[in-house]
Amino acid sequence: MSKESEEYDLEDEGNVTSPEKAEDEEIRNFKEEPGDDDGENRHPTTHNSMIFTSLLILKAMIGAGILNLPLIIKTFGILGGILLSIFLNFIAITVAYFLGRCKEITQRYSYAVYSKLTMGLFGTILIKFSLMVMLSTLAVVQFIVFGDVLKGLSLLAFDINVKLLILLIALIILPFIFQKEISGITKIAHFGIIGLGIFLVTTIILFFDKFFKGKIFFEKSMLYPNGTFKELFTCVGGYYNAFGFHMVYFPYYLLLKPRNTKTMMKSVIIGIVLSTIIYDSYGILFFLMYGNQINDSALKYLQTELSQAHKNNETFIVAILVVCFLSFLVNASISTITNIFFTKSHLIGLIKFILKKRAEKKEPKDIPLVDMNDDRKFSDDVQSMPVKTKEDEILSGKAQVIITFAIYIYIIVMALTFEKIIVLDSFNGSVVSNYIYIMAPSIFYLYFARKKKYYGEKLLAVFNFLFGAGLISLFFILSFYKN
Repeated sequence: MSKESEEYDLEDEGNVTSPEKAEDEEIRNFKEEPGDDDGENRHPTTHNSMIFTSLLILKAMIGAGILNLPLIIKTFGILGGILLSIFLNFIAITVAYFLGRCKEITQRYSYAVYSKLTMGLFGTILIKFSLMVMLSTLAVVQFIVFGDVLKGLSLLAFDINVKLLILLIALIILPFIFQKEISGITKIAHFGIIGLGIFLVTTIILFFDKFFKGKIFFEKSMLYPNGTFKELFTCVGGYYNAFGFHMVYFPYYLLLKPRNTKTMMKSVIIGIVLSTIIYDSYGILFFLMYGNQINDSALKYLQTELSQAHKNNETFIVAILVVCFLSFLVNASISTITNIFFTKSHLIGLIKFILKKRAEKKEPKDIPLVDMNDDRKFSDDVQSMPVKTKEDEILSGKAQVIITFAIYIYIIVMALTFEKIIVLDSFNGSVVSNYIYIMAPSIFYLYFARKKKYYGEKLLAVFNFLFGAGLISLFFILSFYKN
């Protein structure tokens, strides 16, 4: 191994998790426990380049949420939608930067550890529960979209109930939900990236087909907001849930080589730029295709387009839309598997944490004395002391499989119950995601940097915190009003 390679590895490992290098003594002496790893693999066997990590972020961001972009662009207008994305990009980048700074100060990568250090037992349980709600809701949204996509394809030959189609896709991806490490999912992530690319290309082809047929209409009013305050706010939550938080999720960066704040932020910026171009372009193109008639998910209009093209024997359009639907299924399937994996990981971490605390309460607080005159090495009292439970014995592999399957069933039942994904997106983006990816990181940074003179950064962290708190408050206030 060359000297340059050795230095590269040393830099890499020194930036993964080195608690002894933490700047604060309290943080340096903090001992992690079972469940504190957020289900992350701290020593992955595979490593990703900065570009591939950016593509993973891009793939995670472009899921079911992109189908709400035409409605969001219609509500905010083309210029308003672009300004909204720029503002939310600013929030996302600053939050990612705060998490990078938290890592530098604590030398740890874990929301659970950050929560325990800043908010204690309550904070740990709250963050894990919030993560489970957010990720499971994303999986529910994906399954609803699966049903809509397959419904559109089924119209070509025979009509099938959407709920049966959701169950069908659930059975197909069932074997893939029992991944043990995130690296097992990232190995197949390129299929999702390819599916995303094909989906976008087919949408562009459909747009130009309409353009040359003179079916694209532009009016000046399309540039500006066209909706009530409640509709605008709902779209903010939906946009952020579909877009903003993916680039600040640590497991993507644990596979980076080198794993440090610099490469993390580069991946964030590249992922943001690419996804913004794709998101805004898709929303604008779709808005130009269907105009003010848009009031639901883009899939509803693609289904109608497919049915009409099939009746008119427009073979080319039918083929384009079939490819569009199938490629989206591939992309969304990878995202669904990822969301189920993280939901399971956080629930298992929370259960381990609770079981560990219960075991500690049962352990004797006073250490028995050893009878030094006894010929035996240890007295009976010492021999009867409970052995410290190992992490892998806290929750058996069989129990973890049962938990994974239970989460899977819960997500399917929820998907069969709900229909309108914008409602779930708005709740997730306005409440749960806001706490996890705006408010919590701001709290972490303000706590860890309390002894520093980073006044500008601290002011920005306070702004982010107030922004997140404001969105959550508005959501609950507006939820009581019909209009």
